[in-house]
Amino acid sequence: MVFRVTLPAPAFQIDSNRLRPNYVDLCRARPCHGPPFRANSPAFMIPPKTLVFALAAFLMVANATGTARAQESLAPPVPFPAEQTPPVAPGPGVLTELAAQRALETGLPSIAAEIYRQLLNDPATIATPQTHNRVTLAFATALIEDDRIEEAAGALQQFSGAPTPAVILRQALIDARARRFENARSAIASLQPEDLPQSDRPWLFFMRGMLAEEAGDYTQASQQYQQAETSTATDAQRSWFMLSRRRVQLFLGQAGENTIASLRQTVDRNPGRRDSYGAISQLAVALNAANRRSEAVTLLQTQLQFLPQQETAIRDEWRLLLGLIAGADDNSGRDALRKLLADSSDHDKQRAALRLLANASQTKERATEFHNWLNQFIAATPPHPILDDLLLFRAQLALAGQTGKDFDSAEADASRLLAEFPGSPLRAAALGVQTAIAWEQGRYRAAADWAARARTELKFGPVHARLGVLIAEAYFRAKDFRNASGAYGSALADVPEGVEPGMLMFQRVLSEIQAHSNGGPLASAQKVLDDYSNDERFDPVNRWQAEWNLSRALQAAGETAQAYARVSRLLAEPTGDGTLPAGLRARMAWLQMRLAYDSGNYEQAIAHAEKIKNSLDDVDPELRADIISMALLLEVEAGYALAQPGQSPSDKIASTLRLLRGEYPKTAAAIRSYIIEADQAARRGQIVEAQGLLRKLADDYKGTPYASYALYQAAIYAESRAQDQYYREAYRLLEDLVLNEENTNPGAQGELVFYARLRQGNLLRTINEYGHAIETYRDLINRYKFPEFRDALIAELALADCYAAIASSDASRAESAAAIYERLLDLPAAPVDLRVEAGYKFGLNLIARNTPARLETIWWQMINDFLLDDTQAAKLGPKGRYWMSRTLLRLGEMLEQQSKFTQAREAYSLIIRKDLPGATLAQNRITRGNG
Repeated sequence: MVFRVTLPAPAFQIDSNRLRPNYVDLCRARPCHGPPFRANSPAFMIPPKTLVFALAAFLMVANATGTARAQESLAPPVPFPAEQTPPVAPGPGVLTELAAQRALETGLPSIAAEIYRQLLNDPATIATPQTHNRVTLAFATALIEDDRIEEAAGALQQFSGAPTPAVILRQALIDARARRFENARSAIASLQPEDLPQSDRPWLFFMRGMLAEEAGDYTQASQQYQQAETSTATDAQRSWFMLSRRRVQLFLGQAGENTIASLRQTVDRNPGRRDSYGAISQLAVALNAANRRSEAVTLLQTQLQFLPQQETAIRDEWRLLLGLIAGADDNSGRDALRKLLADSSDHDKQRAALRLLANASQTKERATEFHNWLNQFIAATPPHPILDDLLLFRAQLALAGQTGKDFDSAEADASRLLAEFPGSPLRAAALGVQTAIAWEQGRYRAAADWAARARTELKFGPVHARLGVLIAEAYFRAKDFRNASGAYGSALADVPEGVEPGMLMFQRVLSEIQAHSNGGPLASAQKVLDDYSNDERFDPVNRWQAEWNLSRALQAAGETAQAYARVSRLLAEPTGDGTLPAGLRARMAWLQMRLAYDSGNYEQAIAHAEKIKNSLDDVDPELRADIISMALLLEVEAGYALAQPGQSPSDKIASTLRLLRGEYPKTAAAIRSYIIEADQAARRGQIVEAQGLLRKLADDYKGTPYASYALYQAAIYAESRAQDQYYREAYRLLEDLVLNEENTNPGAQGELVFYARLRQGNLLRTINEYGHAIETYRDLINRYKFPEFRDALIAELALADCYAAIASSDASRAESAAAIYERLLDLPAAPVDLRVEAGYKFGLNLIARNTPARLETIWWQMINDFLLDDTQAAKLGPKGRYWMSRTLLRLGEMLEQQSKFTQAREAYSLIIRKDLPGATLAQNRITRGNG
């Protein structure tokens, strides 16, 4: 989503077009062929990414503590403090919660419980009390289904607020398991099915059955158990109730010696007869209740050996009973459950066995064994009767693998389930698996598609609502902002519990803004925001942050006046209900001040600055200092803007600078003030003063990015003085910059070091120290590799220029230059502008070496590829067009010398038709030739 930063946004705007690296400027102070060039403008800057690094502290105070609404920033930073930030956008939390719910419904409560535990330990996703309570309740449910009753009781205690019917029901289950039957009866006495969500109603029937069985009312117990099983929504849940019923029988079993003796007598009197089957089951339960578990296990194993083949129902019952008494982690119990899963005709018992075996496969050895069994059952012929359950289980286990997630296996199983079982009730869960896989692999558009399909499989309800939010966020992360906006709008019609409607509104506005950056109109974002402004669900914090983003987008689109009007209108609205934090209002007032300045209304900007400085009593002291310092800086900037060109700074500006640096010396604004003052001095031609200010900044902030930037700009000022002694001074300043970077980050290979070294190479060429320049460029080529570092090719081109410059005294250097030029011309991944320049210089190199035979072919091919091909021509930037024009002019000259006047005119005409630089010169040559 969007990062929200705690401190105000930049106190000045940067024109990114001015900051884009210009390899011609960077590579040379004097091109080998053509007129001299010197980068002597104070406006010459380093690339945007470098500025983000070097100027981070005074661009937006990068050390501020912020809160990310998602894992990636898709919009300009918004300077709002973490304590006032709405909850994190719920996409990842929704996905994780749905994964836990899917595991629980599938029959993997142990996996579900672990996922819920992780959710509860992550404050970023449990951002509201409603979400916390919902996840807490689900966590307790998973623990109950996993028969971890004590842990469930502890989890339930974390529920905040008055207990709901759902909480009361679960507490009753825990009380009954702890033999506090009267407490359980009292708790559920007033509960009715309609008090509970549909998914909880079977639990109430089950609870009533348990209490009836404990009271000896077996008829009522049977009825309630039956109602629990028939009212379940899924096969997995029904198998759990069947399994729980058997557990209750073990739990409530009579353990008296008289009972055991009577049952054994019945068994002994009826060996091998059907009349004894019930007594055998009861005897095993009684022996288990009397802590004679091994006798119960032996009894069941023996009786299973002599049971007639046709008694399949009894065999299934005893195997399940054996698995429960011995336990799925015991070999005898595990073997009984495996056989039950392999050949039972009772599918609910098979699902129960599957659940018990999965939950007992926690060790690596057991997990491997269980996985092998799953593979055998899934590959069996004829197909296993619960094959869709097996596929989903295996997919779920692959996503929760102990040694890492196996996305390929999980996806294959989910895809097979969807393809082979079009009517399976597990389709929604399989689609959920596909959604999770796509999301975790960063395939967000696919995740949105899978989630939408899962949503169509479900009735309206909590999961349906949460999937709506997930779809919207998936589209947003896929940068499909138009669909994201629509999906957020749809999610607002069915807002999940624990998700703030205002946050969804904010995200929709942000989607509309981002759609504008992809070519859409900002008018749509304005309409959406204006419409939501009348919705009472749009809380002030989310609304104001949406207004901030929209205003910044309008400003970036050149509609500063409109942005200023929106902010001014917002600040004029009454906000006396106390819901709007003072700091947030102060930031918006800062933006109003900034927009007034950027729209050229300097007097109004100063007025806003004066006003804001006197309206921060309720604002946090640290924020107050930041805003006041930025207001002071803006007064300085506005003062300079109002002054006459070349005029010395007024006393007002000087006093404001002293106040800023004296009262707020460590703020970003105070640091920035040196750069602004230096720039103004340079504009007045006072280069020495400008350098002095930057050197002071560098000395006062050694070891910081501020020092590096100041040294770079000071070097540019020195270079602009255009004498050898100042070129050497610029070289030394850049050396100090590199040392500062290495002291800040030892072994640093960042962009700033690259451009500093590159400029040093240029300076060495300017003072004719080509040997040292070549060493510098070679070092850069060895340290910075293309395409990992895209501008590394600039150093290669500069090295070729050096070789070409000294070729007159060393012929082998001309061949070295030619090899580099030709390679860069033919390198498809290289920037088009650079390829064109390399091609032009390759041609001149051929002329210089008296080998022009290939020249026309090379240049005409380059013209055809990069000028006449519309796709490639669209990629030509100003420098590429410049070098293309020089190519055509030089080619025209050669053709004229060869008396190929028609071809020469064609070359000159291309300059005019393609509106390249030098059109006037080309027209003059055409006219001269016609004459």
